[in-house]
Amino acid sequence: MLTKTFALFLLLTLPLCLFAQVRGVVTTPTGETLPFASIYIQGTTNGTTTNSNGEYSLALPKGTHQLVFQYIGYKQQVETVVVKDKPVTLNVQMLEESIELAGVEVRANAEDPAYPKIRKAIAKRDFYQKQVEEFTCEVYIKGNMKVLESPKKLLGQDVGDLDGNLDTTGQGIVYLSESVSKLYFRQPDQQKEVMESSKVSGNNQGFSFNSAQDFNINLYKNYSVFGRNMVSPIADNALNHYKYRLEGTFNDEAGRQINKIAVLPKNFADPVYRGFIYIVEDDWNIQSADLFTTGLSAQVPMIDTFYVKQNFVPIGKTSEPTWRMFSQTISITGGFLGFKYGGSFTAIYRNYDLNPKLAKDFFDNEVMKVNEGANEKDSSYWNQTRPVPLTSEEVVDYVKKDSLQIIRESKPYMDSIDHKENKPQWGDLLFGYTWQNSWKRKSFTVATPINSVQYNLVQGLKLNVGLSYRKYFDKNRTKMLETGGRVNYGLAEQKLRAAGDFTWRFNPKTFAQFRFSGGQEVMQFNELEPISTLYNTIFTAFYRRNYARFYDKKYVKMDYQQEVANGILAFGVAQFADRSPLENNTDYSVFYKDKRDFKPNTPINDHLPDAALQRSQSLVVGLSLRFRPGQKFMNYPDRKFILGSDFPDLWLHYRKGISALGSDVDYDRLSVAISKNDITIGKYGVMRFRFEAGSFVNNKRLYFQDYRHFMGNETRLGNKDYYLFAFKMLPYYAHSTAKSWLEGHWEHDFKGLLTDRIPGLKKLGWNLVAGANLLYTTEEKDYAEFSLGFDGIGFARLLRVDVVTAFHQGKHQGFGYMVGLSLPLNELQL
Repeated sequence: MLTKTFALFLLLTLPLCLFAQVRGVVTTPTGETLPFASIYIQGTTNGTTTNSNGEYSLALPKGTHQLVFQYIGYKQQVETVVVKDKPVTLNVQMLEESIELAGVEVRANAEDPAYPKIRKAIAKRDFYQKQVEEFTCEVYIKGNMKVLESPKKLLGQDVGDLDGNLDTTGQGIVYLSESVSKLYFRQPDQQKEVMESSKVSGNNQGFSFNSAQDFNINLYKNYSVFGRNMVSPIADNALNHYKYRLEGTFNDEAGRQINKIAVLPKNFADPVYRGFIYIVEDDWNIQSADLFTTGLSAQVPMIDTFYVKQNFVPIGKTSEPTWRMFSQTISITGGFLGFKYGGSFTAIYRNYDLNPKLAKDFFDNEVMKVNEGANEKDSSYWNQTRPVPLTSEEVVDYVKKDSLQIIRESKPYMDSIDHKENKPQWGDLLFGYTWQNSWKRKSFTVATPINSVQYNLVQGLKLNVGLSYRKYFDKNRTKMLETGGRVNYGLAEQKLRAAGDFTWRFNPKTFAQFRFSGGQEVMQFNELEPISTLYNTIFTAFYRRNYARFYDKKYVKMDYQQEVANGILAFGVAQFADRSPLENNTDYSVFYKDKRDFKPNTPINDHLPDAALQRSQSLVVGLSLRFRPGQKFMNYPDRKFILGSDFPDLWLHYRKGISALGSDVDYDRLSVAISKNDITIGKYGVMRFRFEAGSFVNNKRLYFQDYRHFMGNETRLGNKDYYLFAFKMLPYYAHSTAKSWLEGHWEHDFKGLLTDRIPGLKKLGWNLVAGANLLYTTEEKDYAEFSLGFDGIGFARLLRVDVVTAFHQGKHQGFGYMVGLSLPLNELQL
């Protein structure tokens, strides 16, 4: 036992004996600090960067080392340091680059000498992109986001200190995080990242969102994604987007000539960068880059400016070095709703292995894994591991927020907050009341009828009241139980209805969820609700247009979902329902009383037999499978995050109406759908599509509720988030089918490709979007819509306006328009 203890003691203390800290401050001769300067041992990637105050700290083994200090715009400097038993202080003053101005006289209309150098760099781009077949390295990332200015009030409410994040001046760090990961790469684009440690200020249960894969902007690729595809200064088509100017040359510590080249956009609204790129003469690789772009160019409205600083270092033989990224700093500034904010993410890439000999099957769809216990490292670990020293403000933030977390997670504190928040307020009459027990992570909510008043012609004014209970089983709220009930009363119908549900979400790794529901409710024939209750209330009460069609439903239903394997998501449903027709019980509207007549509560469909609307009982079971080949994901200790796939989603839907237990239905409905969002086509924008084909392979006995309905629209108000599932001018029920159908939706967002060329539009940041919707049913034959519109309009660019034209059986149905907002839709119900 004593031997084991002594061995453990040596294991923990030996590294401390063999290493010593070299620390200091990097400044200009005038004393101005240089933030994010690179410091590394010559010929290696063992190093660090300075923090935002110009301070650095680097653990070095005993011996003599050549430290390279590098900062964009300043002369590279090599310092010899001798490391013994004690820490070494090495402050460095860096001189501005001794730029030799180009000795070539540039005559009018003559080409700048930067151009032949850039052409050679473009010619070597693909070589350097593929130079290393595979590698591994360690990546340290520190993220710091700070509020620089804040309003006193937001939407009439006091902003306060944002849960302790802001000081009395309205400033403060709102996100501070560090992580250490091992990054694995193999050509052409296989990556895997293992996060070994993570620290988030004020959240010892949290995991950092820092990812080396997300923060790597590879200028050797033609495009890098930030909002939209940004064109690299050395992309194959870069000369179409940039102008270049040779600022001059200088030599690095090995005598290599470095060309400093200004990068100037030809069109400032294009997806382009500005700044400087440093190219090594003869080798034509990137030595460093100091670039920025704007939120306008990237089409990210809440970002003003986006900065990228990169430094590359040579590894291996001096005569034939391999250049690898050593450090990258991404900084942003922006503003939203009166807030101004800024921040930076600094990444240090070190300990490269350019010949790791990874197993053939090493890479799979798990592109990131967070190790168990990654968020449990103590301060001594971080003091030894952290290559970039914390600023005094960051030290205070960690101490303050970690201390506050201990207090705020204590039972007395939670009870005191609950005691205050649980007191009823007058506003609860409008927004509802919630009682919570934060310590036990449970709450009760009462929904008030005042803010949920609805109006339709069947029930008239409809008053709703509800009670729900919610319980979380872990601190990160990944497992949850929720149950509730709701009661509504229609004043015109004079009828009370009630329904309830129970939901259990128990496995966040497989998205497993069970739901049981039942009761009596008024439902639209298309239960996806092509017209929302809010829109129907507005159009019925104020415009005297009743678009929705309703029936009465008494039901018991069970749903279950789970990912049975990565990329294969299964949904099962079983329901028994008693369905009855309903009639209008009122004809009241505020306006247009003498100009318009309300329609009966009967769906308009020329092929609808009368029996299809009669009372019926139905026993239905259904199964849906979503196949997503090559689904990439991040694996956290307590959950799984889906990143998507390069391939389309394939959906299989089967629904069976069973003639048993008093059920009147007997049918089999089968459909298959394929869809893909966000297919990036270089600078030409983003395309998305969805196509579906289906048929009632057995339609022996079914009712209108069982038909395949489509998401029509007659209001000219839409939800732009589900345009891949909906039509813009299709009547709600005219094309509903009990036989076969083909459905297709396609859109292309040009991402400013065309609008950036129009001076007035490029400043607005609007995107031109083209779309087409197609439908074929056995009964109604062909229907088609074509649209052209602008997206990204108005506040936070949430609005979209389209001009639409439609054709049915070859006949033009006229023109219309659609105003779209962003609202949620559950795709899985389709």
